[in-house]
Amino acid sequence: MFEKSPFFSNEKVREEIRKHKWIESEKKGRDIGFATAAIDWIKNHSEEWLKYHREDAPGT
Repeated sequence: MFEKSPFFSNEKVREEIRKHKWIESEKKGRDIGFATAAIDWIKNHSEEWLKYHREDAPGT
């Protein structure tokens, strides 16, 4: 699912999601999984991240 999205072809995006997964998993005391972390990161952090990293964003 995620592998086909151009957004996820960006290694920096995948790294941010992995960091988010670790942080949120630690908070919950269990592994939340990459898909859950990705959805949460996209909803809550991607817009600001893309503004800051616009030159690295897919399609720019």
